[in-house]
Amino acid sequence: MFKFDKNTIPYHISNLVFYVFTTVVIALIFAYGFLPPILEVASGEGFFSGIGVREVGGLLFFVITAAVPLLVIFGAVYHLYKLITFNKNKEAAE
Repeated sequence: MFKFDKNTIPYHISNLVFYVFTTVVIALIFAYGFLPPILEVASGEGFFSGIGVREVGGLLFFVITAAVPLLVIFGAVYHLYKLITFNKNKEAAE
């Protein structure tokens, strides 16, 4: 990523911006690339009536492509949490 020391405010801000931007790009890819063909195919009757190896492979592909945005959103939430709680629980050395 960027050349910041880990666990600093610039590190968390840059990673948060990266994850939010990546989430937006993935959402646009899903909305304009994957959603129209899925809606066209799934609108017919008996979508799962003749399931075979190709259909299972396609379903596995879409499960994986649904997990990636969730992990990216988790990364954004993690860095937002780290920014909010930065230096809140730090104990001073005695």
